[in-house]
Amino acid sequence: MKTVIAPGLKARALGVDGWFSTNILGNRDGAVLDDPDNFKTKEVSKLSVLEDIFEPESQPELYKDMYHKVRINYYPPRGDNKESWDNIDIRGWLDYPMQIKVNFLCRDSILAAPIVLDLALFLDLAKRAGMFGIQEWLSFYLKSPQAPQGLHPIHDIFKQLNKLENTLRFMAGEELITNLGLDYNDK
Repeated sequence: MKTVIAPGLKARALGVDGWFSTNILGNRDGAVLDDPDNFKTKEVSKLSVLEDIFEPESQPELYKDMYHKVRINYYPPRGDNKESWDNIDIRGWLDYPMQIKVNFLCRDSILAAPIVLDLALFLDLAKRAGMFGIQEWLSFYLKSPQAPQGLHPIHDIFKQLNKLENTLRFMAGEELITNLGLDYNDK
């Protein structure tokens, strides 16, 4: 949810004062994350997503003092069903305070299955195309994407999708999409 909502807030220059997330998991993921050491690793990766998207150093008036809290709760009766709640405190024009509330009910395996299939197919394609190492163009499918040394991973889902589509166009010998609006106005 963060990689979908946060880029939209940033694009509209809405300030974010706080983002509270909690997840209720009943499957093995929930049991594993119930251990404080395992949760710490997950918490660090989840907390870094917003900082990478908002880049508070570039717009401190909107994001520098944002409070971000992540909780994961193991609740065995939930099984494979996952529930996440997000409360986002935002500021609009003239610093007017507003809130966004998200209650997402899903099944982890139903969300993950098509992603795993796509990754298997695209990794096979990459190997056939002679690609090796970190496949940054597949960040679209990963919660914690990797990036080559010296680069920051991209967490903005829209930028990830653009990179995925352009890489596939490149591999197919198609013209890349630049989004300039200049390359298709003449047609």
